[in-house]
Amino acid sequence: MSMDNEKQKDEIIALESIYNKEEFSYHKENDQYECTLKAYVTLPKDYFFTYKDSRRPEDPVESVPISHLPPLSLFLTLPLNYPSESPPKFTLVSSWLSQYVLAKLCKKLDLLWEENKGLEILFTWMAFLKDETLEFLNIETSLGINSAYTFYKMNSEATQNAGNISEFKGDKTEVNKDPKSKNMEPSIDVRKSVIRKTTHEKHPTKKRGKKQRTRKFVDQRAISDRLIGINPVQMLLDYDLKRKQTEFKRNFYMCKICFLDKLGDHCTQFVPCFHVFCKECIFTYLEIRIKEGNVKNISCPEDKCLSEATPGQVKDLVSQELFAKYDATLLSVTLDTMTDIVYCPRPHCQYPVSREPNDRMASCPACQYAFCVYCKMVYHGIEPCKFKSAEKEKLVTEYQNAPDEKKVQLEQRYGRKQLQALVENTMSEHWINTNSRHCPHCNAAIEKSDGCNKMVCWRCNTYFCWLCGTRLRADTPYVHFRSPQSKCYNMLFHGVVPEAGQDDEDDLDFPALYLDYNSDDEEFNNEDFVIEFDL
Repeated sequence: MSMDNEKQKDEIIALESIYNKEEFSYHKENDQYECTLKAYVTLPKDYFFTYKDSRRPEDPVESVPISHLPPLSLFLTLPLNYPSESPPKFTLVSSWLSQYVLAKLCKKLDLLWEENKGLEILFTWMAFLKDETLEFLNIETSLGINSAYTFYKMNSEATQNAGNISEFKGDKTEVNKDPKSKNMEPSIDVRKSVIRKTTHEKHPTKKRGKKQRTRKFVDQRAISDRLIGINPVQMLLDYDLKRKQTEFKRNFYMCKICFLDKLGDHCTQFVPCFHVFCKECIFTYLEIRIKEGNVKNISCPEDKCLSEATPGQVKDLVSQELFAKYDATLLSVTLDTMTDIVYCPRPHCQYPVSREPNDRMASCPACQYAFCVYCKMVYHGIEPCKFKSAEKEKLVTEYQNAPDEKKVQLEQRYGRKQLQALVENTMSEHWINTNSRHCPHCNAAIEKSDGCNKMVCWRCNTYFCWLCGTRLRADTPYVHFRSPQSKCYNMLFHGVVPEAGQDDEDDLDFPALYLDYNSDDEEFNNEDFVIEFDL
């Protein structure tokens, strides 16, 4: 075994111990090591990237904070005489740097080899790409992607124009037609012609017949892996989010509920507060809230924290059945807060129906049931809603105590005249119930204006007691008031208000005369009882 082979093997083993499988991998092909190094550039705190369409100088420059950039990928082949004589053959690939900038990095890697010729160089290259790339390219605080963003916008507009080019007057451009689809797509030649047209419009002074300047040679080892049609801004944001999630799963965190240290893969994090809890504790928390139906605004368990759990977060933490209940309850709660949504009243349907604010009718798109939005009965046109007799008292009280706005709503539903008549009738019924009695024979309502408590029905001439409603004998109605066994004993004039100016002594003397008279054998009738006074 040669000395170079030994050194290569030792370097591979050293790199395996330093970097994880995501950063370093290798395999052997034709007795040569094929290696892949991914350099995750270390970004400083508060790093950001900027972008704008360079064709629109009036537009402001947008700034977006970012914590991670896609790695620089270094693909290597170690020659048999490496490191004694030849350097590694490499290709440098990036999705956020241009080919010209990557070429500068390639030259820097060559320079590092010249400075360390004869020594193992892979670790040195890797360390430079990770820790010194930003400083070397003078992008320590921010990264500008104006050119990439402008190219993306131009390509999008060119593609859109190519899609519409067949609509131009007199256009004879052929298009590719998919036999399985009705969609028509322009051919590649058309897209190229539109791009060429855009280029000539941008430089109107150029003559098409003039020779173009020869393009400068660019290092072929530098490859800019920018996908055409992909928004570079969204690409960076998507990668940043994905990388944050990966880093979160690798670290350990203390749950703020059970106070145990757990791997991030077994934890969840609320945004934007970034409070971390283990999945077991949050599952129990979510399960209680969902079963209670309290699914709206599920906040972070941290005291006084206003962050809320997202539906996606809930879906990842609970079972499929529990999430289905959460989703249905959340939809129902959300629809209940919408004033233009009413549910179909049919028990087997219950479909949410949209309606206009001032419409009285709603039509269910699921079962085609047209109903009144107020009483939920079959739509009855301009006729006011009917109400149940049991709801009459409640409706009158609500209408009398309601503010003006609420009264207008009730009048729209039940009709103003119907409500006013209901209030008047209810008040009359209350007065009758308070100031009248019903005949025990014919149930006629009888009002007592004055006189004693012996009453005679105006309809059937039945005698009865005003106080207890007992039916009295027509020939001896007063026995009820003078019998000690009666509950109305001595209460013939109970509750009678004396007339104004009447002598108090007269009120006491005359009733006492007949009340003191008592006979068990003969009947007493005060109509035949005459007392003569000698004045």
